[in-house]
Amino acid sequence: MKANIKLSLFRLTVLALLALLRNVRAKLTGNTFFTTPAVPLVDMDKQADDLEASIEAATNGSKEDRVARDLEVSKAQAMLRVQADYIRTISAGDITKLVSSGFELAKTPQPIGVPKAPAIKGVFMTGEKGEVEMSWNRERGADSYNVLMTKQDPASGEVKWEIIGSTTKTRFKQNGLASLTRYWFAVRAVGAAGQSVMSDPYMGVAA
Repeated sequence: MKANIKLSLFRLTVLALLALLRNVRAKLTGNTFFTTPAVPLVDMDKQADDLEASIEAATNGSKEDRVARDLEVSKAQAMLRVQADYIRTISAGDITKLVSSGFELAKTPQPIGVPKAPAIKGVFMTGEKGEVEMSWNRERGADSYNVLMTKQDPASGEVKWEIIGSTTKTRFKQNGLASLTRYWFAVRAVGAAGQSVMSDPYMGVAA
């Protein structure tokens, strides 16, 4: 994904907006990447001065002063959007050019990757004969979870695991178990980038 600039102007305070306007204007001065700005720098100077004056007037000022300030805020936002579009077009995703513009860089989404192995919270009797319920932590990047079971103690060495179910939730019930018999359970997270290694096993006993 190409680099881009951040432009969440509606989230900025009026003072932060003024600072951004002046910073972009300063960074574009003599910038060889952006020789023909969509908004002339002299217009940015005037807008910054007008916005600053309106902010000062609105501080402890009248309702009319605040309305005038809000109008200047809208003008400054519109000006920055036009300039940002010009910068994006000229930069074409070039991070060096974007950084030199005075705008903040937008965060580039990072691939999630293969999910980590879930940690089982516990395996509990449910009160129903031959049934247990287990739960585990949700893992980032997991779309579903495979639940595995074995009757062999994992500490004994070579163990054959059986997949007994798949779920998009972080809880799972298994029934049809022999009462008061030890079983071991494990979970594997499955995501778009692949599946995790198996979780640490957890022993459970049904009523």
